[in-house]
Amino acid sequence: MKANWLLRPASLPPQISALSSALQVPNFVAEILLLRGIQNRAQAVDFFNPTAQALHNPFLMKNMDAAVGRLQQAISRQENVLLYGDYDVDGTTAVALMSEQLQRLGLQCEHYIPDRYREGYGVSKIGIEHAIRQGITLLITLDCGIKAHDQFERANVAGIDCIVCDHHQPDSTLPAAIVLNPKQPNCTYPYKELSGCAVAYKLLQGLYQQLEKDEAPLEESLDLVALSIGADIVELLGENRILCAKGLAQLNACPRPAFLAILELATKQLPLTLRDVVFTLAPRINAAGRIASGQRAVDWMRSSDQHEIDQLALEINTDNTTRRALDQQTTVEALAQIAANTLFEQQYATVVFDPTWHKGVVGIVASRLIETHYRPTIVLTESNGVLTGSARCMAPLHLYELLESCQEHLLQFGGHQFAAGLTLMPEQFYAFRNAFDNAVANALGQQKLEPKITIDTQLKFSELGSNPSLHFKRILQILNAFEPCGPGNLHPVFLAKRCLILDYRILKGSHLKLKLIQEDSQVAIEAIGFNLATLEAELAVGFFVDIAFQISANTYQNRTTLQLVIQDLCTSA
Repeated sequence: MKANWLLRPASLPPQISALSSALQVPNFVAEILLLRGIQNRAQAVDFFNPTAQALHNPFLMKNMDAAVGRLQQAISRQENVLLYGDYDVDGTTAVALMSEQLQRLGLQCEHYIPDRYREGYGVSKIGIEHAIRQGITLLITLDCGIKAHDQFERANVAGIDCIVCDHHQPDSTLPAAIVLNPKQPNCTYPYKELSGCAVAYKLLQGLYQQLEKDEAPLEESLDLVALSIGADIVELLGENRILCAKGLAQLNACPRPAFLAILELATKQLPLTLRDVVFTLAPRINAAGRIASGQRAVDWMRSSDQHEIDQLALEINTDNTTRRALDQQTTVEALAQIAANTLFEQQYATVVFDPTWHKGVVGIVASRLIETHYRPTIVLTESNGVLTGSARCMAPLHLYELLESCQEHLLQFGGHQFAAGLTLMPEQFYAFRNAFDNAVANALGQQKLEPKITIDTQLKFSELGSNPSLHFKRILQILNAFEPCGPGNLHPVFLAKRCLILDYRILKGSHLKLKLIQEDSQVAIEAIGFNLATLEAELAVGFFVDIAFQISANTYQNRTTLQLVIQDLCTSA
């Protein structure tokens, strides 16, 4: 589906000139900063240099006093504490973080990651019974637990106190536990979009402050928080951006042996950007929970034994290879199912089901289907007699609210605005599919869903300097300072009009490579469009095109040059 280009409203020229002069940066950089609400030098310094001093007081979070007090009591009494985390990156990093830091504070904890296939998502009855058998007196749930009402009641009856560190949307009624969740009712914590691991970090930050300990050892674990923020696709503003920036710096300055082992297998070198983390480390950690056990990922991140680290890294890397093959095959089958659906064009949502699909890849497949058919998507399989699956969505829709409106057909659901999990009885499939489709239709009203490319500003090649290849290091240095980039702080996207095609070719059957020039520049610039080979029919040498693009470096045969990464293109008017 062709994307709709949205050019953001331009700032006033005097504002651009003033900020450009104050920061000694090109006008187009000043424009990008203004679009992000940065209007003066002081704000720019804060943006480009996120510091821990800008983090909020953890005790502003509702129930933080009670949670810190109970955890402090557990340390002083050397209680049996169980860390219970979800099997994805956010959950496993949170468990590794808490385990690592509580050990430093003198408390050895057991950790528990539920089996995706036997127990499913969240706090399971099996997990609670395990805690009871082990004589646990304090249960801390990480990236899960906000809906575990029955399970916590069982734990309380057995004499187990519970602390919930979660960031998922809560119900109107909270479970019988000490709940840390910035989204819970009557919580005045200033920042609501923390990852699950980041909520755990705030608990530890509160504990360190209560114990009057230097937080430097705590900050050494921020690499785990950065990984969770990138993998869980939470917004990269406010505290998330600060924690992520400091975590990336920690990862690159002092990478833990587990990450080095995976990077070697992936032939990836330091330093890493957040994109590298999301596409190299995160999929492999997720693969452990998808294919085998998330427990393996926690053991790997926490291990100090190099032999064990190397062995677990090999196993996790193999899990990822298996995962990749499974999700590719499932995507092919799901697309075939869509193609065979004669009513698909009249429907507002994609809901597909096959009992043979692997439970561990349905979320990935849902995301892939959105790339092809831009609409809310649910991919379901069968497990232990019920249908279970993952849902993905896009703005302006809110996935949690859509599922909430269909909850009479569901056994369980939970998640965020753009991603969720759900289970239902097989006999509810058709009723749920119709209800979900109607919910999407009602939420959209007259709006039309179409992919969008939001463009920050128009840019002429001449603004990159008379010789972009010589000036690119300065340009990239400035643009790299916008990192970490993600939702809410996306990589800057530019528009260049009337670019003359001097040459083009197809790479590896999928990618589009072009050489472009603009009349006012007289300097040819290399550009690449990943997976845009399908646009070849619209191109010819001598044609003029408009391009939406990002700026990056391209290194080939030890020579690094500036390269435009095309997001989309169209014939110039």
